[in-house]
Amino acid sequence: MFGLQPQDLLIILIVALLLFGPSKLPEIGKALGRTIREFQTGIKEATQALSEEAKSTTVSEPKCKTCNQPIPAGAKFCTHCGASQT
Repeated sequence: MFGLQPQDLLIILIVALLLFGPSKLPEIGKALGRTIREFQTGIKEATQALSEEAKSTTVSEPKCKTCNQPIPAGAKFCTHCGASQT
């Protein structure tokens, strides 16, 4: 985790215990866990919103105004029925 060895984590825990005291450590851990969970939820929601937006804004191929068949982009006439597309 983050390139830390178990002894590094132990040192960090001891320093935190000395700075905050044993009564505050559970509160700090709970707040940190809640913050991480909310951050992950926010990232997940943002990713889903971007995916949905990307799906809704995909460019569809042009279709004939008369027969509704797909035609090449920029075509002036339908390749199926010959109708003008201008």
